[in-house]
Amino acid sequence: MNLNNDLVPIIRKGDIDKEAAKFLQKYYPQGLKEPMAIPVEDIAELKMGLEIDYVNIDRNCDTLGMMIFSDGCVELYDKDTQQNIVRQYKKGTLLVESDLSEIANRGRERFTVTHEMVHWDKHQLRFMTLSYKDKAMAKACRCPKQKAYKPKTADEWIEWQADNIAAAILMPAEMFRIKAEELRGKYYRLKGISQSIIKDLIIDELASTFEVSKQAAGIRLNTLEISM
Repeated sequence: MNLNNDLVPIIRKGDIDKEAAKFLQKYYPQGLKEPMAIPVEDIAELKMGLEIDYVNIDRNCDTLGMMIFSDGCVELYDKDTQQNIVRQYKKGTLLVESDLSEIANRGRERFTVTHEMVHWDKHQLRFMTLSYKDKAMAKACRCPKQKAYKPKTADEWIEWQADNIAAAILMPAEMFRIKAEELRGKYYRLKGISQSIIKDLIIDELASTFEVSKQAAGIRLNTLEISM
């Protein structure tokens, strides 16, 4: 894997699906054989040896997840006391904002877990190197809700990589196309329903099949240039 001077992998937009396929081939090859909801928590804990902890990361849910790359202390938020707290964690702990565990946010929760797994898989060398410079706190990647539209810094680029590869892991290109075509054949046989309604129905079913948000399924349709 080629790295730039900031120890960030050089991954181009056209390489995203290949990187996702390599990840699944390594950790869950069944996900490349049939359209399905990728069992991301099982992959994280049973295949990658990570420990998932659901916590309140900050006061306003501005950070949705964290991947911890070295043993040490992490600053979090305690809702009961409404104060910041410091907690000790081990390397390989994956933190998820606990407010995402509500049913309504299941798609976002799964995306966050996958996003953090990509950091562990692709960005360890960068963060382990940074950890040697400051051992007072655990070296962790805090992943903000709001992302840079056009990444420029090293941190913005690793967020871009984690976001895009995570989407491709949850919705593998070929399996997503197969399911989309299946649903297209199913719904376009119906009479008297507008094309826009049919597209919405297809997106709903894609989101349900892959256990992602409707927004994520719609974006994936556009990214893969699948016409409905």
